[in-house]
Order: sequence, then C-alpha cells, then structure tokens
Amino acid sequence: MAEPSKVIHIRNVGHEITEADLLQLLQPFGSVSKLVMLRGKNQALLQMQDIHSSVSALQYYSGVQPSVRGRHVYMQFSSHQELTTDQSSHSRNSDQESEPNRILLVTVHHVLYPISVEILHQVFKAYGYVEKIVKFQKSAGFQALIQYQSRHEAVEALAALHGRNIYDGCCQLDIQYSKYEL
Repeated sequence: MAEPSKVIHIRNVGHEITEADLLQLLQPFGSVSKLVMLRGKNQALLQMQDIHSSVSALQYYSGVQPSVRGRHVYMQFSSHQELTTDQSSHSRNSDQESEPNRILLVTVHHVLYPISVEILHQVFKAYGYVEKIVKFQKSAGFQALIQYQSRHEAVEALAALHGRNIYDGCCQLDIQYSKYEL
C-alpha cells in the first residue's frame, strides 16, 4: 500500500458513475477539495481536505466494499500527495484527452432511443453556433464529432453537458476534446 496521502486513487469507475456519486461516497469523511475523473482509464483521483479524512475513509472502506450504482469500486492512497489541476480543463485530466479546441468528441452511453443529427444539434446549439456534426458507430458505442465556430463555445458545451443525459435515465453524454479535424 502507498504511504498515506490526501489523494485517493479510485479504480473501476465506470462511465455511468458521476462525480456526484464519488463525492457522496467520500464526503461523510470530510471535505473533498479536488476531483479528477480519468474516464479513459475508468479511474478517478479525489483529494480530501486533509490527510486525516483520507485515512479515515480508507480505513472504513477496508472493511466495507464500496459500491456505486451496483459496481464495486476499489480505493487506495495515491502516489500523489496533492492534485494540481488546470482550470481550463474543468477538473478533468487524462493522458488521452486533447487540449481544448472547437471540436468535441461525444460518446453516448446507455442509448435506449435513436440519436439523430437533429437531436444532437438541438442539445448542443444552446452553447454556440454548431458548424458540423458527424455521427458514427465505434467499439466504444455511438459517437459524434461536434464542431463549433469557436473554441470558447466548445469549452462551454463540455462544461455544461459532460455527464448529463439527453433523455431521463439514458443517453449519457461523455464528452472530450477531439484530436481530429472535421
């Protein structure tokens, strides 16, 4: 086990698990100061306000299997003593993510209803002028590339829509900046 740290490393964080779910799991032990979701790796890093809070949480969860939305998650101290986050990435960080740009890669999970270009346009136009939408099917599921007129509009859309559902209880949006041009 790594040496005690304010930062807790959480594994098996499925795409259905939100930041709010993880906060609910750990806030009883103290204030959470930072949370970074590593979506591409199904992991998260969560920093407690102090080391006592993180030690209390891990002591408790060493005897009780933590579960979120029916999925067992696994916790341990991180090798990081502090999390440093770039505010422009909205507390999200991953080796697989690109720098903010005007094109978003959107993966839709739990698709129970058809998702058309028109539906995507309706959802994303609230954050700026959508120039292009391309939808496609990949091993990750239903995906789309959404191109805005400006980078600022894409940043606003990602901040507002990541983790939200198009319909109640389904069609969850997992959004990141695209590495590709349209």
